Parts: sequence; C-alpha cells; structure tokens
Amino acid sequence: MRASLLALALVGWTPCVHAAGVVSWMQNLLWQEHYYWDALINSRSRAARSQADPNLLPVLRVIAQQTAQQAANLMQINNYAKAQQDNLRFAFAQKDPTASLATIKNNLDTLSKGSQQISNNLFFLTARCRMASTQALPDPDLMATAAALIQQIQASQLQLNALYASAVAVKGQVNEQTWLKDKTLQYNAEHLVKASLSVQDSLFEVYNAAYELYVRSK
Repeated sequence: MRASLLALALVGWTPCVHAAGVVSWMQNLLWQEHYYWDALINSRSRAARSQADPNLLPVLRVIAQQTAQQAANLMQINNYAKAQQDNLRFAFAQKDPTASLATIKNNLDTLSKGSQQISNNLFFLTARCRMASTQALPDPDLMATAAALIQQIQASQLQLNALYASAVAVKGQVNEQTWLKDKTLQYNAEHLVKASLSVQDSLFEVYNAAYELYVRSK
C-alpha cells in the first residue's frame, strides 16, 4: 500500500480549466473583447454604461463556472500535496530513499506549476470581470450572477487555505530531516508554499473585481 503512494508521480497531469463538463474560456465574448485593441475602446466603454452588452450575463456565467473549476483544481492539488506527506514518511523510513525522494521532488515541482497556472487563470478571469463591470447596470439577474461568482471565489479561498496548510506541512517534514542534504527537495518544498501564496494575490484581485461588479449591478 505504501509503495502505491509513490505512484502519484502525476505524469501528464496538469490542472487546467478544460476539464470535462466545463465550458471553454471564450465561449461568450463581450463586444468590448471583440474590439480589445480598437483605438475607440475608451468611448466604447463610456457608451457601455448606458446600454449593457447582451452577452453580459452569459459571459459572467462562464466566469463563475471557470472560477468554480479553479476551486476544483485547488482541491485536486491539495489532495496530491497531502499524499506527499505519506510519501515522505515512507521515503524517510527507507535505508536508501534516493529513488523515492526523486519522485517526490518531481511531484512537488508539478504541484507548484499547477498552482502557478491557477494563479494565471484567476488573473485572466479578473480582467474579464473588470471589463464586464464597465457595462454593469442595476439588474437583479446580473446581481444574482455576481453573487454566485463571489461564492465560487470564497470556495476557492477555502481550498487555497487547505492547500497552504498541506504545503507548510510538507515543508516542515523536509526541514525536520537535519541529515538531509538534498537542496533540490528543500527548494521544491519551499517553492510549493510560495506558489500557493501567489494564488492568494490573484484571488484577492478577482474578488475585488467581482464585488465591484456586484455593487454596480445592485
């Protein structure tokens, strides 16, 4: 059973938003997004304040769904991070843990890259949300959708809290082994903690954008 834990090499696994059953990023577009590089974008934004884009609600639903997918991605990364704690205990109990630690190092590196990708995803969603906010007008459906988006962001925050706790636990396990001279393992454990912290910045941004949208739609 312990040996099977080391099978979590995560080969070919990358957290992404294109999971089954999740709509694509750009299924719906605001007209501002069609004209993103248009020299008239400022005047178009001003005009949007008097007439909302008909795609506003569909776009916000897509943003909410994609935000929910980030919460699922964070939960998946956290589950793998927890597994690394068992992997480390198994490795440190071996006479020669070299091979096991090499697998764990790769796992931690993959988890860090996954966390960074989620951060990028959330920043992208923030940009779309702020653009939608420029067109927000008082509307009950829009306000309900913005509230649903905020709920998904809060769910992502809870998953991130759990991931950070798991990452710190992994780092603590590595640091406890004073005999360990594997600098790469120590770095990867530290990097996972920093990668999870980077997601916090993007969560703050998307939350602020969603709250602004909510206020504008009240």
